Amino acid sequence: MLKFTKEQQALILNARRRWEQSHRLMAAQNGFAVNDANGALIAHNELMGNASTLPKDVWGEWDRSAITVQRDVLAVFNDLAATVSRPMPLGKIIHYFMTLSDSGDVNISLDGRGKAKVDSPVMNYEGTPLPIIDSELGFGWRQMLAAQTEGYSLDSDAIGNHQRKVAEKMEDMVLNGDPSIRVGESTIYGLRTAPQRATGTHGFTLASATGANWVSVVTAAIASLQDNNYFAPVTLYVNYKDWFYASVTDYAANYPKTILTRLMEIPGVAAIVPASKVPTDEVLGVVKRRDVVQILNGMPLTIRPKARQNPEDDYIYTVLAAVAPQFKHDDEGNAGYVQLTKA
Repeated sequence: MLKFTKEQQALILNARRRWEQSHRLMAAQNGFAVNDANGALIAHNELMGNASTLPKDVWGEWDRSAITVQRDVLAVFNDLAATVSRPMPLGKIIHYFMTLSDSGDVNISLDGRGKAKVDSPVMNYEGTPLPIIDSELGFGWRQMLAAQTEGYSLDSDAIGNHQRKVAEKMEDMVLNGDPSIRVGESTIYGLRTAPQRATGTHGFTLASATGANWVSVVTAAIASLQDNNYFAPVTLYVNYKDWFYASVTDYAANYPKTILTRLMEIPGVAAIVPASKVPTDEVLGVVKRRDVVQILNGMPLTIRPKARQNPEDDYIYTVLAAVAPQFKHDDEGNAGYVQLTKA
């Protein structure tokens, strides 16, 4: 799961504080009686509207809901974000990575006088856009007034639904990218769509395959990455149902271990992660290094209030995240990620 930087935390907290201050000013301008209770501003007129704010515990409940939703929805995204995320300024629209061609001769001598040919690498830059994913929900001023009288029993399911929608898009983007987001010639690629990914096929239905079949698929994925000069441990992502089958099915009648246990014994397998959004019978693999993949972190999943100008305006809240996967490759087009599908 992405973590907030101090700067990102400050942006969100300051936005919420300014929102509360604007409501204090609104209450004063409209002559509302003001009462501070349980960390919230209570200020309303049942004829003119509402200038009240949310208690801190409601903000806390919504923030905890975001954490729960991300743990439920984000499998591939969270696994990558835990080790290869990179904070980005929220104002940055595109982030570039550099590829270098091979260059330079090596000289060996007794006197150390360089006789090697002076050379410079050819540098190229490729970019990944950093979009904002957002979803808005609103409550009428009378809904908020009614919630105040009932201990702010706002519909937490509505908040959770919008958070889930944003989280689902985050998971989809790390798998499939989003070709609709373009900055010049740059777009967002996913693990299943990056042009430089290694690809291959197998002939098995994984939810009924034998242990030997599973071993052949996994070793083929690792071999594809080794052919691209990536010899580091590989993290594999498979469909949850396929993973469950492998975790409860014996490898063989005379082998007292499950298929999953046997797969983890293969040299080069770092982890096998179940993910419901990975298609069945598909195996995705990635070397989790920053020169292979990064999760660009402009803003983790959060919620902020939108400005209100009048007491009768709706209360509108924006659930948002500014994130993008960046899949890298070298100057020759070799990459440390692979996709195997059923033929």
